[in-house]
Amino acid sequence: MKKFILQEFISLDGFCADRDKTTGFFDGTYNMLERDVDANQGTLMDNIDLILMGTNTYKMFTQYWPYTTGDDPKITAAMNSIQKIVFSRSLTEVDWGSYGNISLVSDDAVAYIKSLKEGGGKNMIMWGSLSLAQSLLQANLVDEIQLVIAPVAIGKGYKLFPESFKLFPLKLMGSKTFSKGTMLHSYEPGEMRNK
Repeated sequence: MKKFILQEFISLDGFCADRDKTTGFFDGTYNMLERDVDANQGTLMDNIDLILMGTNTYKMFTQYWPYTTGDDPKITAAMNSIQKIVFSRSLTEVDWGSYGNISLVSDDAVAYIKSLKEGGGKNMIMWGSLSLAQSLLQANLVDEIQLVIAPVAIGKGYKLFPESFKLFPLKLMGSKTFSKGTMLHSYEPGEMRNK
């Protein structure tokens, strides 16, 4: 079975995007994470053969990745060469620059990803895509949650776990601390309770 990894970069106070719906607190816009985080991402990408995205993450990624040489050539090559699926009911087409390895799915994402998980190959991963991520967490489709915690507080923004999640137990699978304080925690999700 294919493993589904949800990796989110979050601030120390728990936000995946800032109040302006940007990721500037970790993507270099106004704060850059240390280089050894990139090295870790490169290793992660060795075990991925499918990238999943929602509409907004796709719009952000497609403006950058197909056209950059990037700070880390390994990550750039992986982001551009790995097959990608965008789940969207609002988009009518998707592209990835000169790369042809992207497809659009407007069907029910939960059912589609259930079928993907039954396939073989390497793992699949998703970043951002908070609304989609919440739906997939509620459907118990996520096998591993990786939280990359930037050592900054941003006060206000958008969270991965909404207020409706009354209790969502997580089992710690591993932790890593990078050179300037960014931390990676990997969790196995438990059974969510909303009541």
